Amino acid sequence: MKEELKKAVIDRLPETEEEFLEMMAEKIATPEGAAAMFVTALAISASDRETGFACLRDICADPPDERTFEAVVPAGGELRGIALSYLQKTGREGDGEAGEVIVKLTDEKPLKRHFKTVYVGCRGTNSYRPLTLVSKPPRYLKKRFGIRREYYDDPWFVAEYPSMVLPVKN
Repeated sequence: MKEELKKAVIDRLPETEEEFLEMMAEKIATPEGAAAMFVTALAISASDRETGFACLRDICADPPDERTFEAVVPAGGELRGIALSYLQKTGREGDGEAGEVIVKLTDEKPLKRHFKTVYVGCRGTNSYRPLTLVSKPPRYLKKRFGIRREYYDDPWFVAEYPSMVLPVKN
């Protein structure tokens, strides 16, 4: 199986859902960009649960309801540790919680059409965790968010993420 490592840079964590949507519109044209936006939503959730929940709903193709979010996504320090374990430090001064998300892409054939599983590098487990994405046509962005942007390929959204919110060792 052929594997390729890609990096998606997160320069800063958005403070509002609107900033998140702007960043998301730029990054979801690639699978690694969609994975990075999911990690960003987790990082936001660790410090501002309400905004993070809104951002997580934005990046997910089938958004979780509030009860599912509360049951599945850890709170506070545990989530902060999980989210930051996916952000590799860039070594730049003053980058705060910014960093690079390392994503392993493979040529494995998906079980369903328009789906793709990528593997996100996790420092906390020294391994890669699977994240399933689904591609949507650009009109989906216009209908759901009012985003009008030209994409060469269909934008990607998160379909399944259960192992992404499992605990990591500090």
